[in-house]
Amino acid sequence: MRRAKSRGKKVVAKRSGAEIGSPCVCRGGMFQFAAQQNFTNGCVQSRALFWCKSGLGEFVVDGANYRLEPNDLYLLPWNRQITYLPSAQEPMYTAHVHIVPWYRNGAKWVPNVPHEIDDAEFDSPDRRDVCWPKLEGVVRLHTQIDEPLGRLIDYSIRWFLQSKRDESEARSIGHLLVAEILRATESFGAPPTTSRPEELNRLLVHIDRGFHLAPRVDDLAAIIGKSRSHVLKLFRRHLSVSAKGYVIGRQLQEARVLLLRTAQPVSEIGKAVGLPDPYHFSKLFRRHTGLSPRDYRAQHGPFSKPPKPSTHSAQV
Repeated sequence: MRRAKSRGKKVVAKRSGAEIGSPCVCRGGMFQFAAQQNFTNGCVQSRALFWCKSGLGEFVVDGANYRLEPNDLYLLPWNRQITYLPSAQEPMYTAHVHIVPWYRNGAKWVPNVPHEIDDAEFDSPDRRDVCWPKLEGVVRLHTQIDEPLGRLIDYSIRWFLQSKRDESEARSIGHLLVAEILRATESFGAPPTTSRPEELNRLLVHIDRGFHLAPRVDDLAAIIGKSRSHVLKLFRRHLSVSAKGYVIGRQLQEARVLLLRTAQPVSEIGKAVGLPDPYHFSKLFRRHTGLSPRDYRAQHGPFSKPPKPSTHSAQV
């Protein structure tokens, strides 16, 4: 009964006196699921960012199923019931940050989130959900580790697990996360402002299928029967990147996936994506991500040694 009563609880914070509140990070962690490690949290009072960094699986939120693939990011609703269902062959490695949308200013900050109706702080008068436009229910996004939202989530987790956990910082990070979520929501799935020429679409499909062959500009020009300069103008005008830069970006995107989802040696991954020179591959990878391929795998892969998770190992 208590869960049903609280499910509709949603307010807009009053802007006066003790009723002033702000978004606040109250928990974060990383979790490598094991095959068949299914469990349910009965009523979680947070808006959580749940990020599948590698592996596969799905979860059930309030009776609806949602898939989990690498780089999928979900914003989850307040008072949710959630069941985690990792893949039996390739269980997901995940990151999560719990945000309390309205935490009363002046209230004692408790760096944890209730997952069941009997947990401490459940239905606390100091914590509430609020109405965030366009962010109701389950919201699916997408991010990678070298994108702003991905970097911010990683920082928030490491801050929560490794720092002294200052309340003012928890509120500041909460504000930053909300702003970045809104920004990501506006851009995710938005149609392009201008339509791309059909000949450029043909080239992009060709690169997506054959990036491992490291196509050159002359090769791309031959596909559409145009000059080299015409191809260069297509990429610059419509994608704001050089044709060579686009090919390299696609190669490094695939390299990140292989580093996180396989145990292949770095040198073999370079060859697989069309960058067989180990020194050149490592130099390009570091330039684009700020890390060497080995460091990237060590920090973000499922076989890394992430900071220890929160004490409730059966809660995410």
